[in-house]
Amino acid sequence: MARRTKAEAERTRQSILAAALDLFVATGYERTTFEDVARRIGLTKGAVYWHFKSKPELLEALVSHTLERQAEKLGKTMPAVTSLESLKAYFVARARFAVGTSGNRKFFHLMMRMDWPSAKFASLKQRLRQLESGPFYILESTLRELQVKGEVRPSADVVEVRDVLGALWLGLIKLEVGKCLDVELGTAVDFGFESVLARIRA
Repeated sequence: MARRTKAEAERTRQSILAAALDLFVATGYERTTFEDVARRIGLTKGAVYWHFKSKPELLEALVSHTLERQAEKLGKTMPAVTSLESLKAYFVARARFAVGTSGNRKFFHLMMRMDWPSAKFASLKQRLRQLESGPFYILESTLRELQVKGEVRPSADVVEVRDVLGALWLGLIKLEVGKCLDVELGTAVDFGFESVLARIRA
């Protein structure tokens, strides 16, 4: 068997991630096997194991890759997040981006269907929360920086604000994906963020 180039290996890895996303959404994370993923793209189960040692590792790679790609694409069109106004603008744009393509909607749907409270996902959930491209990480790190700079009140509980804004953001996207939002998504995110940020501005 000929040795594969690094580019070929990366293409195979991307194919595995794409197949895993499709299958996790269509049949559920629990019911999807490495054999299913391999069969979908014409590989052996061993080839999938060569790239990912376990299903949780595959899920973590899929989430990390997707969030990093989304953040990278947004970074090309959005200015740096350096104020509460730019934080709000970033999450308005990111919400629109999250539903802007079928692939992005599919990924969001997967994330909402996962059984995150399950103990088996505890360490994975913790690692995902620390991804610099993840929404909760961006919210917390930006709010802490702005608190040091004096734009956020010293008495504001950054973790509490992070969780409220994160839940608001995710909830509005979920309503949009489910076709249950009667206002434009970006407008709703802007309004929700402004309502919370108004209470913590210094």
